[in-house]
Amino acid sequence: MAHYQLHATISGNPDKPTIIMLHGYMASTQYFKHIRKQLEADYRIVALDLLGFGRSPKPRLGYTYADHIAAIHNTLDHLGVDKPFTLLGHSMGALIALRYATQYQDSISKLILFNPPLFTDTSQMIAEHKATGRRYRIMMYSKGRHMYWLTLRLLPKSKSQRRPAISFSDIASMSPAAREGSYKNIIGGATIFQDFRLNHTPTLLVNGRYDRVVYLENLKNRRLPANVTVVTMEAGHHPLVRNVDDSNKIIRSYLIQ
Repeated sequence: MAHYQLHATISGNPDKPTIIMLHGYMASTQYFKHIRKQLEADYRIVALDLLGFGRSPKPRLGYTYADHIAAIHNTLDHLGVDKPFTLLGHSMGALIALRYATQYQDSISKLILFNPPLFTDTSQMIAEHKATGRRYRIMMYSKGRHMYWLTLRLLPKSKSQRRPAISFSDIASMSPAAREGSYKNIIGGATIFQDFRLNHTPTLLVNGRYDRVVYLENLKNRRLPANVTVVTMEAGHHPLVRNVDDSNKIIRSYLIQ
């Protein structure tokens, strides 16, 4: 397996504990621009563009869990990140963070998962996205999706740090292989409840009360291991962008326990 180096945005206090941040689908390190500012005085923040996203390499791969985790692990070793560190992921990044923790438990002191897709199986994900996700219906399931993406990639993109946390430029910068492979293998893998059972790291799972209803319904029907603490915020899918102060309080409270 090739040793890819991911693009990293490093900020904060180099003498303080490290938080590694993994963004979600159709995003980049820019997603964390607001929460990073809240935490930088007391933590060293290392935010990574996932493989195939943002400014990271975009090889022609399957974009499986193994591909993403190998790139993350290689990058953290290259950066010389002190261990153990806190690993924080949002949405698809939370799924990857959880799988990473099952393989590199000794590297992680605490795991924080914001808004992971809590699907029980692939068919549930497909049905939910087709029924309620207009963006997913157009981008992933319509007959004309390839022309849609081709047109999108031809439009001008911004790399400015002033661009929004949720940015058209980040959506357009995904490689086709990363877009299709990550959606199918990571989000569509629907293995989060199995991975919870394999993970022994102290874990905070943060949900949004106004995120997809199916997530909370699935969570009610599952008994999570004792190492997992669940918090439900009065928020949707993007509390790290739209409920920054509350997210900051939740993160800090968990890290000082």
